Amino acid sequence: MAKQLRLGVGLWCVSFASDRFVGGGYRPMRSLEEQIKMVARIEGAESFDLHTSDFTGLSPREVQKMASDSGLKINAVNPNIFGDPVFKYGAFSNTDPKIRRKAIDLVKQSFDIARELKANVSSLWPGQDGFDYYFQCDYDELWDNTISSMREIVDYAPDLKICYEYKPKEPRMFSLAGTAAKALLIVNEVNRKNFGCVLDYGHALFAHENPSESLRLFDRAGKLFNVHFNDAYGNWDDDLMAGSVNIWSNLEFFWYLKQSSYDGYVTLDMFPFREEPFEACGLALRMIRSFEAIVETLDIATIRDIQKRNDAAAVMEYLRKKVLVR
Repeated sequence: MAKQLRLGVGLWCVSFASDRFVGGGYRPMRSLEEQIKMVARIEGAESFDLHTSDFTGLSPREVQKMASDSGLKINAVNPNIFGDPVFKYGAFSNTDPKIRRKAIDLVKQSFDIARELKANVSSLWPGQDGFDYYFQCDYDELWDNTISSMREIVDYAPDLKICYEYKPKEPRMFSLAGTAAKALLIVNEVNRKNFGCVLDYGHALFAHENPSESLRLFDRAGKLFNVHFNDAYGNWDDDLMAGSVNIWSNLEFFWYLKQSSYDGYVTLDMFPFREEPFEACGLALRMIRSFEAIVETLDIATIRDIQKRNDAAAVMEYLRKKVLVR
C-alpha cells in the first residue's frame, strides 16, 4: 500500500457557516480569494473543490489564477442544483420539463467552467430531488426523468468524471437516491463510462451503512470517482471534523481505500460551525495522515487470514496491539 493519498479541501469548509437557528452565520463570509488563500495555508492541502455559485463577479480565468498563485489544483467544479428555490420540487427529477432544462443547462455550464479550470471532476448532489409525503410523487416518473437528464448531462462531457452523490434525506424527507446501492443503480442504468459515484463518509453513516462496505461496492463496479471525508454520529449529516468520532471505522475505511483502484483526491467535506475552520481543516488532514500511517503498519495477509475465520476477537486483538499498545 505504498501509494500516498492526495488530500483536498472543499471551499465550503472555510466559507460562510449558518444554520436555521443562526441564519446570519457563525462567522463573516469570506471572499473566494480569501477562501482559496486559507486552504493554501493548510498544511497537506493539495487541491480544492468549489461550486458554480462561488463565482460571484469572477471569471474562471481569475479563479484559475488564484488557484495557481496559491499552488493548489482544482479537483472538482460542482453545480449548485440545490440552493435555488426554483428547484424546490427537484432538479433532474422535476415533473416540469422547463425546470429540468434549467438544471441540465446549469450543469452543462459548470462542465464548461470545469474545463477552463482544468478540473477533472464534477460532483452532482441533487439535494432537492426526492419527496416529503406519501402519494406526493410518481416514483417511476422521478426515476425516468433523472435517468434521461443524467444521460444528456453525462454525454455532454465525456472528458470529465461526473459523479452522483447520494444522501438519505435533507432537505427532502426522502432523497431519490438515499443509499449507495440506489446511487449505483442510477449510474448503472445511465450506463456511461464517465459516470460514477461520490462516496461521502458521513452520508454513508447517515444511511446506516458501513462506509468501507459502500466504498468496496463502488470500487468493485469501477465507479468510485470521488471521495468526501468527514465524521458523524450517524443520525444526521453532521459534517464533523475527520477523525473525531469513529476511530475504528475511519481506520477500516482508509485500509480499504488504500487497497482500492481510487487515485483521486480525498476531499474534506466539513462544516465547522463553531470551530475556527483553518484549525479544524488542518487537524482533519493530520488525522487522515495519521490513519494512513497506521494502515501502513497493518499486515494485509494477517488480517485476511483472520477474516477467513470470521474471528472478530482475533482481529480486534491484532488492532489493539498495533494501534493502542505503546
